[in-house]
Parts: sequence; structure tokens; C-alpha cells
Amino acid sequence: MKRFSIFISVMFLCSLMINNIPAQDMNKSSGNSASFLAQLVADDLQGSAKKITDLADAVPAENYNWRPEEGVRSVSEVYVHIAMSNYFFLSFLGEKMPKGFDQDAEKNMKDKKEIIAFLKQSFSDAQKFLSGYNDTDYDTIVELPFGKFSKKQILMLAATHAHEHLGQSIAYARANHIVPPWSK
Repeated sequence: MKRFSIFISVMFLCSLMINNIPAQDMNKSSGNSASFLAQLVADDLQGSAKKITDLADAVPAENYNWRPEEGVRSVSEVYVHIAMSNYFFLSFLGEKMPKGFDQDAEKNMKDKKEIIAFLKQSFSDAQKFLSGYNDTDYDTIVELPFGKFSKKQILMLAATHAHEHLGQSIAYARANHIVPPWSK
């Protein structure tokens, strides 16, 4: 629990630091068309994507409807939520929602293979979008359903959200005696 508190504190401090970096300092590109911060987020998401999809694959299909208690997301709902959120956050930066996007996918999607495919596709689409994202007007404020955020804060939300639910997925797996593949 103490490590989790330290992790949350570090992530909070990082978000404060990112919020105070002037946008013109982030205009440096890493050699492609992506903006500096977008490329950092893309790189970070790549690591999260691998762990999340590896863990989703390691969890047996019969455990996908497990939940720690009534009223919280099941294993399958967490994975679908992650995929949907990848599209949600980036849609406020110009990413298009996929055709036939199901707003109720968390409740409707139950098949393990379908969920893993959706997860992989969402991370792939996020990578593709972020690798070409060249908007460096990071201070522009965008209104999300739960508040107003700058574009750089939305990029950070996309990265930290994946980490938040990776941690949740690890806890769910461990509660079901499943060891994350990378820690065996």
C-alpha cells in the first residue's frame, strides 16, 4: 500500500511539472512528425499496452466476469474500459472514434478474444494517432464531461489512465492467483 501511495504521489508531481512546462519548450521533435510530448506519451503507452494485453491474455476466460465485489468493474469491464478510454481521451485531441463504436461496450463485450483484439486495436490506433500528432498548442483548454483540461493534461491523462488500470488489473489477477507474465 505504501508503494502505491508513493507511485500516486510521483505521478501527481509529474503531472504538475508537465503542466508548468511552457509549450514552446515541447516543440522539439524526435525526428518524426509527432510533437515531443505526444511522442513521450506514445512511448509510455507502448509499455503499458504490452503489459495490459499480456495480462489480459494470461487471465483465463472464466475469470473475465470476476469482480472483487458488487458495484465495481469486472475483469472484462476493466479491459474494455481501458480500450474505450484510449479513444475517449484522444478524441478530444482530434482522434476519430472507430466505426460502430459501442458506448455500452463495457456491458456488451464478454468474449476474451474480442476484448483482447479491441484492447490491441485501441493501443495501436493511439500509437498511430500520437506518432502523427504535431499540434504543439498544449495550453489550449478543452472541455471533457468531467472538467476543463489543457491539451497537455489530456495527453498525460491518456498515459496515467492506462497505468491506473494496469495496477487494478494486476491486483485483480493476483487476487485470482494469476502471476503477471513479466514477473514470473
